[in-house]
Amino acid sequence: MKSNYLLFAYILTAVVELVLLGCDLSFSIYLRPICVVLIYSYYVVSVKKHNFFLLFYLTCELINEMFFLIDFTRYFTLVMLCYSLATFSMLHHLWPLYTKANFKTELNELLRPLLGLIAVMYIFWELTFMVFDNLPNNLVFFPALLALLSWLFFCTLIPVKNKHPDNFALYIMGGAMGVMAPSMFIYEFLWSKAVVLYFSLFSMIILKIFLVTYLIKLQNILKSREEYF
Repeated sequence: MKSNYLLFAYILTAVVELVLLGCDLSFSIYLRPICVVLIYSYYVVSVKKHNFFLLFYLTCELINEMFFLIDFTRYFTLVMLCYSLATFSMLHHLWPLYTKANFKTELNELLRPLLGLIAVMYIFWELTFMVFDNLPNNLVFFPALLALLSWLFFCTLIPVKNKHPDNFALYIMGGAMGVMAPSMFIYEFLWSKAVVLYFSLFSMIILKIFLVTYLIKLQNILKSREEYF
C-alpha cells in the first residue's frame, strides 16, 4: 500500500512538472530529481531491494531530459550519450526473457510484429533524412538510433513468445519510447510546437511508470510456468 502512495506521488509530481513547464522552466527542471526519487523509491519499497541498473537508467534519463529542455542543440552530444546509456542499460533486464523464449516456431507468429517493426524503422529512416543535416553531432546519433531500435525489437518480439499477461506492458513501453524519441527531434528541428514537446514528455512519464511496474513483476514473470512460452 505504501508503494502505491509513492507511485501516486510520482504521477502527481510529474503532472505538476509538465504544467509548470509552460510557466517556469527552471522550477519545472527542479522537480525532475524529485520525480526520480519518487519512482525509484516506489520500486525499492515494492521489491525490498535496490536495482542499480534502474537507478543508472533513471539518472541518465534525468540528465537527458534536463539538458534537452535547457538547450537540445547545444547539449546534443550529452543528451544522445545519456539516452543511449539509459536505453542499453534497460536491455539488461529484458535479455533473460529473450534467452528463455523459444523463437524456433511458425513464421506467422513473428510475421506481424516483424512487419510492424519494419514499418517503424522505415518511419525513422525517413525522419533521419529530414533532420540529419541539422544535427550538431552525427556520430552520437547512430548509437542512440541503435539503442532505440534494439529497445523496440525486444519490446515487440518478447511478448510474441512469452504470453504472460504482464508482458503486454512491453508493447506499451515500446510504443512510448517509439513516440518519445522521434518527437524530441521533431520538436527541435522540424516543428517547434508546444503540443509536440508535451507529447514527448508525457510519453516518457508513461514509459517510466510501466517500466518500473514491469520490473517489480519481472521475477514472477521469469519464474512463470512453461505454458507461457
